[in-house]
Amino acid sequence: MGNLTKLDDTRVDQFIGWSQDAARYLLWQDGERSPSIVEVNRIAWMVLKQTIRGDSQHRYDEDYDAAAAEHYMYIRFLAGVTGDPTCRAAPTLYAAKKLFDQMLGRLQSGQAQGGHPVLPSNPYIVAWGQNGVVDGLADYRSVSGGAPYKLGGAVGVLAGFSLSEKLAGKIGDYAVKVGNSMPGSYARASGQ
Repeated sequence: MGNLTKLDDTRVDQFIGWSQDAARYLLWQDGERSPSIVEVNRIAWMVLKQTIRGDSQHRYDEDYDAAAAEHYMYIRFLAGVTGDPTCRAAPTLYAAKKLFDQMLGRLQSGQAQGGHPVLPSNPYIVAWGQNGVVDGLADYRSVSGGAPYKLGGAVGVLAGFSLSEKLAGKIGDYAVKVGNSMPGSYARASGQ
């Protein structure tokens, strides 16, 4: 179960660099001369999702390098925009969900774009996702002037992949409430 295909890290880096360059170009064309890294990452993720992983000719359907780049950019964007360290759990939890779905024979009922397959769980893609979280939290610190992380800010978004929008929203609201109730103790525990 799952897939242990090793990735070509150089190629993953190339997908990431290309998508960020494309994002900067698109933002520049739109008149944005100094976009934040978080906005660049949002557009870069969308470019990867639509242009590469959503390729109408299906050239990247089984491409684990392209999938790793998309996973990296998505979680980097999410961690960067929310400042939520719980994003660290997302790549592993998503891989576990895919493994569970695969064991039940319902992997292809997942969240892939229409007509494109969901790739089986892969530990190397998880590692790229973890790298995305680290980079995204650094981006958050950079754009927020060093503000403390916001525990729970991404939980609702992440829950929305598996739960109804209403339930995911409630879970997200609760996570933010809990995170806001303990910023001092969380900051000390995380070395902030």
